[in-house]
Amino acid sequence: MARKVDVVICGKVITLVSNEEEAHLRRIASYIDLKMAELTEANTTAAIDERIRTLLLALNISDEYFKVADRLARVDAEQEKYINEINRMQQEDMQLKEKYHALQAEHAKLQAEYAHLHAEHEEFIETFENEKQAEKVLPLNQRRLR
Repeated sequence: MARKVDVVICGKVITLVSNEEEAHLRRIASYIDLKMAELTEANTTAAIDERIRTLLLALNISDEYFKVADRLARVDAEQEKYINEINRMQQEDMQLKEKYHALQAEHAKLQAEYAHLHAEHEEFIETFENEKQAEKVLPLNQRRLR
């Protein structure tokens, strides 16, 4: 809903009609009033025609606008660069997690294989020890038979 707001610019009351909030309109009017006063102070030696002052104001505000727009474009480009870096790092993180899980699975497989080989080794040692004991017993038995 359009609202009417009376503001003062250069000592003149101006009625603004807008859908914007009153505080926003007053802030804009205050900014324009300040910039007009700056132009007037900067040119105290000569009276400036109202049209020239308005043109200078438009140039100054346009200059500020384009500087801010350029800065915003640089910030947007930097933000895009960081977003791309974050995406790359997230992708790398996923790949590293997959590799980690694959290594965990391989580790578990190797542990199982180690346990199996260890059991076989223990069985072999036990068999070897039993045969060794059997060899010691056999010569003693053969001696007794003679």
